[in-house]
Amino acid sequence: MKIKYLTILLFAALTMIASAADKPQSAITVAVYDFKGDAEAAGFAGKVTTLITADLTTETNLVMLERADLTKALNEQAFDISGMVSSDAAAKIGQITGVKVLVAGQVIKTSENHLVIVADIIGTETGRLFADKVEGAPDNLLQFTSDLSRKIAQTICAQATNLVTPAAESREDRLNRIVKSIKGKNRPTVSINITQHNGVGGQWRDTLDEGAFGAILLKAGFMVVNDNSDTKPDMEIIGHCNTSAGPQRGTLDSCRAIVELKIQERRTGNIVGFDHQESTANDVGWVAAQLAAQVKATDDLAERLLPLLAQ
Repeated sequence: MKIKYLTILLFAALTMIASAADKPQSAITVAVYDFKGDAEAAGFAGKVTTLITADLTTETNLVMLERADLTKALNEQAFDISGMVSSDAAAKIGQITGVKVLVAGQVIKTSENHLVIVADIIGTETGRLFADKVEGAPDNLLQFTSDLSRKIAQTICAQATNLVTPAAESREDRLNRIVKSIKGKNRPTVSINITQHNGVGGQWRDTLDEGAFGAILLKAGFMVVNDNSDTKPDMEIIGHCNTSAGPQRGTLDSCRAIVELKIQERRTGNIVGFDHQESTANDVGWVAAQLAAQVKATDDLAERLLPLLAQ
């Protein structure tokens, strides 16, 4: 029952991953966190936050998270920071809200009639930070916050590749690429036998990796057989998998998977290929992280081993 349950989770996870990866990434999600003010400029900080948020909302290439939604999400997680926003704090806000870029900053009153506003633009995924600055008289606050908003929008656009992690290749696209890259026309009959070890002597058939690898073989035109098939395999894929929990990263669990496979001819026992892959993944819950790590390791191995089978 445990294996069956994990297999169901695997296919559910793959569906969710494929769905998320296929969504268009035409605009960048941005949130404006509270600007801070020194003792003499504290009364201007809230106005600056509101004005910049309003100005950035008009930018067609940005999707702004509403202030109310940002506040609600952070309050639900009991999230609070004092002082300036660090890259680590921005990363946590990104995890909570899903925004890719966080804008925060500081308002400084340098004299009776002079304000300086510094905006920090932080990629929540990459940790990269850029800054823009304007200054002027408090009576002209509307104009120079508008100028700052324009600078912020231009920086986000110009530095998008540094602020936002590029969209990962979807699993479906990757498998299609793997299949198309196979040069040989040979398609031998293949069996798969992968075991998983728990590190204390226990082992069982790893239907997760077997299923993931078998699906790729079928997609590439190979015939996959098992112990009950009348047809005997030309090639046998034999291997084992070990998984272990890694350190927690914020609200995400991590897992490390090690998969080792060998390909041998059934009749002669000659080894055609041997390969090893280690992969790590982070996800909400250890089981989801384990599934993602195993699938990534299997896909990496398939990309290298399928050309050997097709020779």
